[in-house]
Amino acid sequence: MIDNAETGEIEYKLAEDFSTKDGGKTFTLTLRDGVQFSDGTPFNAEAVKFGWDRIKEPATASPDKPQAALIESSRIVDDRTLEVTLVEAVPNYANAVLQTSMNWIASPAALQGGQQSIDSNPIGAGPYTLEQWSRQDVIKLARNEKYYDAPLPHLDKLEIRAIGDADQRYNTLTSGGADLSMEGNWTNITKANDSGLQNAVVPTGGGTALVLNSTKAPFDDVRARKAFAIALDLDGINNAVYNGAGELPTTLFDESSPFYKDIPLAEQDRAEAQRLLDELAAEGKPLNFTLSLYPSGRSLGEAIQTQLSTLNHVTVNVRTIDFAQVGQILGRMDYDVITNAVVFAGDPEPRLWFGLHGDSPGNYSGVKDPQMDAALDRALASQDQTERDAAYEVVQQRLVELNPVIFYTRSAPGFVANGNVGGIRQYGMGSILPEDLWINNTD
Repeated sequence: MIDNAETGEIEYKLAEDFSTKDGGKTFTLTLRDGVQFSDGTPFNAEAVKFGWDRIKEPATASPDKPQAALIESSRIVDDRTLEVTLVEAVPNYANAVLQTSMNWIASPAALQGGQQSIDSNPIGAGPYTLEQWSRQDVIKLARNEKYYDAPLPHLDKLEIRAIGDADQRYNTLTSGGADLSMEGNWTNITKANDSGLQNAVVPTGGGTALVLNSTKAPFDDVRARKAFAIALDLDGINNAVYNGAGELPTTLFDESSPFYKDIPLAEQDRAEAQRLLDELAAEGKPLNFTLSLYPSGRSLGEAIQTQLSTLNHVTVNVRTIDFAQVGQILGRMDYDVITNAVVFAGDPEPRLWFGLHGDSPGNYSGVKDPQMDAALDRALASQDQTERDAAYEVVQQRLVELNPVIFYTRSAPGFVANGNVGGIRQYGMGSILPEDLWINNTD
């Protein structure tokens, strides 16, 4: 499934329909007739059920387990039809599918073959198959001759390289080493725009945030969270991390959202921050915490340390963590502050519920507020725009009071491309449909 970037409507690829007749408690998934996996076996309801059940298994350690766990049960009606019952009604559950790994279904036989089999010979039903994977280097893909939507894909081959360094990634593109770059760095987006390169960013709400662990000291005290939030100069962080190019999330919803309200999130007030820090110190609780950051977060950590060093009774430490550690660290909530995203494109559900609700395993702040939880429940289950609008207003107000997360930049799910690339279409959280891509090779 994909979504239309302009209308938000769900559109279908390997599926034909995913709809509910009871307000989101049950859904019926109907698959396109005659679709095959790349090895010639049928792409059917059994494969979808197997894939979605697998994501729910703890041993899989999927980051999308919270979304898949909303499925209480599923039943194969026939080869093309899967009936899904959710734990609770979620009218917009299609968003949970198309914005996560639930949207990509692998052959059950391939998955059951174990990790080595999956890595060396993955079998799916998409437009390309794996030709070569050189770890830490390149992934080479070749046209899937069994793809249902012939004559797509346009391109015979794709080569994908992972380049974590933003400067190197941009230079690789502009020097001709790549045609298109999946981009999430505001600095690169701005440089591309100034240089006349193709670029676009999917509008999002929420953003990348400092997540404060409210289940233990020091941030189990709302005053500590408030002091940290209002002590920060987000413009200064933007300058230090993104050379001033980032978009600041001053409100929860982007102005393009129907749920937008001019309810400012944490605004800098260093005098009030110092008053709260003094109050905590007088009670024997000076603010001392550790930032858990990726290696690429060095400039963020230094900016925060520098800003807070001018205040009394606060100590900021920095711990560097590897990407491979993140799942375990989040699962154990082994952090005071960690960077994570509470971000959504188009309709906010169910992503906003997952990020902020007290019962959600994806709520990494651990905040549990009855008012906000009730409002999130109403917004998740309702199909009435007015009711949802009122519920989200409560959510925004409670975020300002509680500060479980500090949004410091809007996410930038985007791309940058040279002028010879055509057919670029984004969906979900910035994914690009590979089958539509084409290259103009004329000089």
